Amino acid sequence: MNLLASPSPMQAKARRRIVIVDDHPVVVEGWRRIVCAHLDCEVILATSALEGMRAWRSVQPHLVVVDLTLGDNKVAGIKLIERLRMLDMNLPILVFTMHRSQVLARRALHVGANGIVNKDSPPAEILKATTDVMAGGTYVEHRLATQIALMDVRNAGKNSRLTAREEEILGMIANGLSYREIADRACISYKTVSNVSLTVREKLGATNLADLVVKSIRYFDEH
Repeated sequence: MNLLASPSPMQAKARRRIVIVDDHPVVVEGWRRIVCAHLDCEVILATSALEGMRAWRSVQPHLVVVDLTLGDNKVAGIKLIERLRMLDMNLPILVFTMHRSQVLARRALHVGANGIVNKDSPPAEILKATTDVMAGGTYVEHRLATQIALMDVRNAGKNSRLTAREEEILGMIANGLSYREIADRACISYKTVSNVSLTVREKLGATNLADLVVKSIRYFDEH
């Protein structure tokens, strides 16, 4: 874990802490220059998923930026996002990647990413994605968002029917229960609740838990 921008004692409290998980130093330095030129931030570099988890626990960042491919593992970033989201439902997570696959992007959103921006995007777009997600919003670059939307339209109606168990859990999510509360009430494991929730997200086309709550209300209004 490397500190790329160390705060002075007077600045430490004001600075935003950002963990970036990426094993390409040149790319990370380019991102840091873009972001730190406009934001007062402390950037912590992690070069693996394991380092990313350690950095998250150590500094409790305001934002985690994740590359989807770490080393030879093309889905390490997705697994890291999924793990982080299970541990912290409110953590802003931004994907920063060279991939333009709408399938991978959709998967990253479904497991908990709040936004995605490509590494070859213009500096202004990279900065906007970073600030929007860190502020609690979402961001998906326009072309990728269009591709994902078209894929969802093509898949509309396929496997969209929910099982009784899925409807039961969706109803409890709509009522504001946490995964742990749902597990206790339904007498099932936390992992089962998480897996069912992910399946329901995919069926309803929800990008994150907040979106799932909105779609759950609409679902029960229509059924």
